[in-house]
Amino acid sequence: MGTQHWCTLTADVIEGAEMEAPMKDGRGSSLPPLPTRTRAPVRHAERLEFLSNDWIDVLRDYLAPRVAERGDALRGKRAALCEIFTDAPPHLGHPDNVAAFHIVVDDGELTVARGRLDDADYRMQADYNQAHHVATAVFEDQPERQARLVNEAMNRHGAFFKTEGALDSAPAALLEAMVGMHDHLAKRTVTNPDTAQRIDRLGMRRHVEDLEERGYTVLENAISDALREALEEDLRRLIEETGRGRVASMLLARGPLWEELAMHPWIHSLAQHMLGADCNMGQSLGFFKRKGEDTHRLHNDPPHPLTGDLCCNVTTIWALGDFTETSGSTLVVPGSHKWHRPPDPDAMARAEKILMPRGSVALWHGSLWHGSAIREDHGERLTIHNTYLRNWVRTFDSYLEIDPAILERNPPTLTTLCGIDDLYGKNTYAGPDFSRVA
Repeated sequence: MGTQHWCTLTADVIEGAEMEAPMKDGRGSSLPPLPTRTRAPVRHAERLEFLSNDWIDVLRDYLAPRVAERGDALRGKRAALCEIFTDAPPHLGHPDNVAAFHIVVDDGELTVARGRLDDADYRMQADYNQAHHVATAVFEDQPERQARLVNEAMNRHGAFFKTEGALDSAPAALLEAMVGMHDHLAKRTVTNPDTAQRIDRLGMRRHVEDLEERGYTVLENAISDALREALEEDLRRLIEETGRGRVASMLLARGPLWEELAMHPWIHSLAQHMLGADCNMGQSLGFFKRKGEDTHRLHNDPPHPLTGDLCCNVTTIWALGDFTETSGSTLVVPGSHKWHRPPDPDAMARAEKILMPRGSVALWHGSLWHGSAIREDHGERLTIHNTYLRNWVRTFDSYLEIDPAILERNPPTLTTLCGIDDLYGKNTYAGPDFSRVA
């Protein structure tokens, strides 16, 4: 953003279940150990909506002792900042849906409150939903992430924020007190739960209509050239490291770029619309397609087409190169997601190629008849495939034992995508270990 600062189960249900003595079977023999599952780094009760009353309270609670410790250095000095977010979700209750807050330190006294502040030294204004992905990202130990996410937001929305003034002359003691403030809040801040409002403000409504009518949609300019090149470079490295020279999988656990991609606000919003707010990442992989390869005949994605009108699976393909008539593009039969059956014998005669420029993403309903055309071009086509599932559908990838450090450097959105928040795979010999999803 324009400032360096930003911006119902409980653990005691089965307290200390994993600390019990080794379980014995009926003959007194020890039972085999169960896999160690990664815990959610932030309890549900500690998760917050951006600029809710609770969020502002936590911000105040973070700053108050730090400002108090530096009271002598702040005597006789004043500094203030104000951030304003338009078109905030109506349920937050901000006047005219303009969510604003301000921080003032005046003669050592701290004020953190809702509302605008006209005489702030620094003011920032942005659309709530357009800025949300940056404002709630964890990046104080990852400066390259902050620069990258700001660049991507500008690629999607243009100049999505404006600023006035600066904190260059603010007391050093105040800036010291604010260190860690952004990440402390970001690690606890959830995505706007009003998915419909978010989709409208992100300009995704026509893509929802495409999905309903045709079963697929194409989002052009989803990523910048800089990010596309970085993804391609890293994916080539990961594929080479496998020693097989074609596929790299489990990408969500392979680095910050892939974490950010999984939470891309356009894609994640559409996935949540189709699958529910608690959808999981079912599979994240990238692979090469070579000339002459016929990699995918027309099919549905499991558990489709057995689910009727209920969508259980959304697949995305990220075009790192142009999808042309001869590149081996994805094939789809528009509208086939409504037919609830496997592809007919003559399905290929009705298939169309998805043509899109590099940097685009195609997204489709799991019941849509889809496949891939034979590549005619020389060289290789490199693509990324991220699949999202309802949280009770079995995943291809398992992130239940993901490195906790990955979750620690991201907002709760990633914890949910990894399946850590749901009850599945959380059982012990003594019963469910609800503390893992508390």
